[in-house]
Amino acid sequence: MKRSRQLACVLSSTLAIGAAAHAQNASDINQLEEVVVTAQRRAERLIDVPQAVSVLSADDLSRSGVTQLRELASAVPGISLSTRGAGENQISLRGITVGGVDVSATVGTYVDEVPYGSSSGFGRNSHYGSDGSLFNVSRIEVLRGPQGTLYGASSMGGLIKYVTVEPDATQFSGSANSGISSTEDGGVSYNGALAVNIPVTDVAALRLSGFYTHDGGFVDNPSNRDKDVNQADLSGLRADFLMKPTEALSIRLVAELQDIQRDGTGTVDFTPEPNARPVVDDLSQVRPIAEPFDQTFQLFAGTVSYDFGGVTLTSISSYQETDTKNVTDLSPSFVPLLASVGLPYGGIGLTDRPRTEKFTQEIRLASSGKHRVDWILGGFYTDEDSTRASATVLEDVSGAPAPNYISAFGMPLALIDAPSTYEELAFFGDLTFHLTDRFDVTAGARYSTIDQTYNQTLSGLLLEPFTGYFPASSDENVTTYLANARYSFNEHSTLYVRYATGYRPGGPNFVVLPGTPSTFESDSLHSYEIGYRIESSDRAYSLDTAVYHVDWSDIQVFDLTNPLGGMRNSGRATIDGFELAAVARPIDDLRFSGSFAYQDASLSRADPNLYAAKDDSLPNVPEFTAAVDADYEFSSSTLRPTIGASLRYVSERDTTFSLAPLRHDLPAYTSVDVRGGLTLGAVDLQLFVYNVSNERGELSAITASGQPSVAMMRPRTFGVSLRTQF
Repeated sequence: MKRSRQLACVLSSTLAIGAAAHAQNASDINQLEEVVVTAQRRAERLIDVPQAVSVLSADDLSRSGVTQLRELASAVPGISLSTRGAGENQISLRGITVGGVDVSATVGTYVDEVPYGSSSGFGRNSHYGSDGSLFNVSRIEVLRGPQGTLYGASSMGGLIKYVTVEPDATQFSGSANSGISSTEDGGVSYNGALAVNIPVTDVAALRLSGFYTHDGGFVDNPSNRDKDVNQADLSGLRADFLMKPTEALSIRLVAELQDIQRDGTGTVDFTPEPNARPVVDDLSQVRPIAEPFDQTFQLFAGTVSYDFGGVTLTSISSYQETDTKNVTDLSPSFVPLLASVGLPYGGIGLTDRPRTEKFTQEIRLASSGKHRVDWILGGFYTDEDSTRASATVLEDVSGAPAPNYISAFGMPLALIDAPSTYEELAFFGDLTFHLTDRFDVTAGARYSTIDQTYNQTLSGLLLEPFTGYFPASSDENVTTYLANARYSFNEHSTLYVRYATGYRPGGPNFVVLPGTPSTFESDSLHSYEIGYRIESSDRAYSLDTAVYHVDWSDIQVFDLTNPLGGMRNSGRATIDGFELAAVARPIDDLRFSGSFAYQDASLSRADPNLYAAKDDSLPNVPEFTAAVDADYEFSSSTLRPTIGASLRYVSERDTTFSLAPLRHDLPAYTSVDVRGGLTLGAVDLQLFVYNVSNERGELSAITASGQPSVAMMRPRTFGVSLRTQF
């Protein structure tokens, strides 16, 4: 509480400063700005980009109440989410997922020019994604479809790119926000964030920002008498220094720290199909073993750019460390198993302690200005060292902690130590030929060489007869391609066709049994897309549509025939889809936006000894998703009142992609949010109600613990937020 009071004092002071310094032109609010993105590694108008891109501005995020990564799933068409709480999110785009926990990530993450997270599945990149505050972003670009050529590995479903606010050397400025909310059948949440832009010289500036968020929980664990176990605390600091000593030279240095602490998971225990029901109730779990989560992240990055006149050289260097501590309760599976051999326990869990140190270096040359031929040529290198340690956590039948040591056998129950390395060198480039002023074609390729090692040490009773030291290594070469053609009917209308490929790296396998491969290969994806964008001359109306077909082969899956897990390449899938997004602003004060996505994601070939999908559908992929937002501002009033509402719909989903008997299919759900606001001098105040109907929406489900665990939508939540600029 002391920390929150200090933050409240800082924010109150900031709001007061902002009120004194506020000077805002009403005409600026109603001006519809042209959207510029960097999806193709160069700044260009969104209307001209020959691929599917969704853009969420800072105002869009604030208006819709999107503050964290997991909330993007309701704001962008074609996104699916699997989550256990803050810091544990798996994002997929266009149905590129096998549900549960993917072997490695299928969606990449960039902040400005820096790739975030491990490139290897051994670094748990599909499980522990970046989950910081969205306060300091200028916009979010969601690139749908494979991005393997310009962005590399593990972006075959797409890419989420956070574009932060740049330091500004022309003036002192800042922004702040805070909020508090209360969740029915749950706790109180509160947050605060502050950013200050400080000119250092007339060519250099420093931007300092920080945030703190307390997520009030809403899932109880009566077996441990714990309420709101999924409550979490997220905090972070960022220092961003930008210097432009000449028109041609730009130097940007960034340091970022972030911490996530969570008491437990935000999932509810269910019985399997066909008679699925909550084990206790729809907001409770049964976990004898506590499941705390703690993650620290730090990043240091530097970007240097120099324009030689017609050619720009850019260098991006980064170093990042991620340290995660997590516990998963496995009692439903292992308590009965051990009791059957005379080892009674009240609870059994497993720690997961992955740690990754990652260095990246990218250098690229790109044409600048207007030419008949535009081009990009670059190289990329990454060197990663990861460790992953696991051990069993035990409770005796009375609920007291028990040592991870079985005295009768003179050994621990289970210990795993698994260091790994990942090294990649890649070269990439593309050429765009402007055949006429309206028609151009692009071709590009990327060639990557990847070397990995994985050294696994096993010990303990549960791992007999697999105990020992098992070193493994792998190397592979992968090539990805892209080709597109674009025709501009005029400056407000574009038609494009796009072909692109993507992949996830293969690697050395876990300790293997006879018949299990010692390595697994990269999977591959081929995407074919046709899209059309049109907007009115004043950009008050816009329509963005895309139709696509995806072939996904050599799918990486967990090997369930091996009791210790492992990876295999198995199966082929096809995804056919349609996406639509529209914005309408018939008058300055009224704004409508909507999006719709259809996905037919089906398994066309699989190993029947490994995996099977219900109705051949890929899991955790809704066939239909839709979102509609409406906002009205009474600009004639000095208080500029606003009212708005959002509707989200997600169709039913299959969630089990295996022969295991556990299955829990997720029903469709609809949620409605409402909001209203006032402008009080320099302060924008907003009242909101999320999930007005108190819908028990089931977001995702996993079965790793031995029973279905379902992530639930936050119940009805009432709140207020404040934001200001100065």
